[in-house]
Amino acid sequence: MPNADINEDSYLQSRKNPTPAELRLFLLEADNHCPLCGKKLVSREQKKLEEKRFQIAHIYPNNPTAEQEKELRGLERLGSNSESFENRIALCKDCHGTQDYHTKADEYLDLVMIKKDLLRKTSLHDLAQPLGLEDEILEVVKKTINLSQEELSDLNYAAVPLVNKIENKEMLLKTKIQGYVTNYYLYIRDLFRNIEKSSNFNFEVISMQIRTCFIKLDAGGASQTEIYNAIVDWVNNRTLKVSLMACEAVVAFFVQNCEVFDEITK
Repeated sequence: MPNADINEDSYLQSRKNPTPAELRLFLLEADNHCPLCGKKLVSREQKKLEEKRFQIAHIYPNNPTAEQEKELRGLERLGSNSESFENRIALCKDCHGTQDYHTKADEYLDLVMIKKDLLRKTSLHDLAQPLGLEDEILEVVKKTINLSQEELSDLNYAAVPLVNKIENKEMLLKTKIQGYVTNYYLYIRDLFRNIEKSSNFNFEVISMQIRTCFIKLDAGGASQTEIYNAIVDWVNNRTLKVSLMACEAVVAFFVQNCEVFDEITK
């Protein structure tokens, strides 16, 4: 039965259904095979992803029972919350059922290691390429230019290579951001430039807002992953949730553009 104390755990978030683009991302990550038993997750005869042999499983339960919470207490948890990409994985229905209801510490840690290995092996550069985020990014960019101008702060335009901005312990975050930057940085930069030329939009306004958001979070002692995810959520909410991945790509642009994260002091 659920434990009332679990409700105070900020890691646990309400379940959200993955979008079709996210489903493809999970399948690509797992190479279309269940990482626990090797069973094929999508057949050639299958016409729609909805007619699936697989399910997107939570590695750490998003609604753990008191017994599960006790069994997994103190163990590593992936991602910033239970609904993050890092805490979910594509499994066949049989393995998902076993994993959901028989959560033992050793089995949980095995799945954590499998997911971490998949994240290392799978560059987001390879995954994002076929997803066609350009239209969704355009929609997000159009909406960001209408954000309010409250609480602006100074900008940091000193160019700093991405490798010098992300801490070594944030390897998964670095891989994600690098993938988005590789695929979409120039596209997003040109979008902002074209909009600035054809309207009264001033790029410095949105840059200052993103920078202010980063400074506040950084002052609170949050990790880089927590900061990145918080800013993504901030943009996502203010652009009416057009696309979470498009928002991630836009925030990655600002990481590369130096509004988010400062150079690491050696």
